[in-house]
Amino acid sequence: MSLATITAAALPPQVYAHTEGHDVNLTADAAHWRPVRGIGTGWVKPHAGTGLWTSPVTAHRTDRTPTDSAWLEWCRSEMDSDTSALWLTEIWPTGDARLLLIDDQAHLAAIVDAYPAVPNPYVAHRNGGQYADWEALAADGWDGVYLTDRGQWATRLPRSGPDLYGWDLESCLWLRPSYVVGRTVCSAARSEAGAA
Repeated sequence: MSLATITAAALPPQVYAHTEGHDVNLTADAAHWRPVRGIGTGWVKPHAGTGLWTSPVTAHRTDRTPTDSAWLEWCRSEMDSDTSALWLTEIWPTGDARLLLIDDQAHLAAIVDAYPAVPNPYVAHRNGGQYADWEALAADGWDGVYLTDRGQWATRLPRSGPDLYGWDLESCLWLRPSYVVGRTVCSAARSEAGAA
């Protein structure tokens, strides 16, 4: 089975959220890239603090400046978080970025079949302990994995086979720094956190 892909041009506009004190130059400079690492055995996500997570822009001003993202929406709705002080930085894939697409469980299963990680015995009861080897994907030249909203629901708790339970929302995991950094703006999303 071939792996499903999405072109750089077809990837929805992406941003990552951060605090005001975050140094965006670290993200922009490939010399500071944090290579994706596994955790010894397969897991739904790579080791924390490696790679880069972005999510689609969900609201913007008339000049296309982003004001909200899928991640901020999820934080407000699921975690009751106040996102009003967070900043958004645009991430644009390079034209030659190689991006995998997960729009259904078959797409995920194909990735796991092609790049299997060492099975994780702690989750064997759920999916056989099978996950993708994130490091191997990066080493083979894949730049990112884009999970659509439809794919997120399809891979959340499937009846059998691999899952991505814990990705929680439409997002892109950047395995390599094949992107350029755009504007950084303060989120204009109003927070309802703490409201009665």
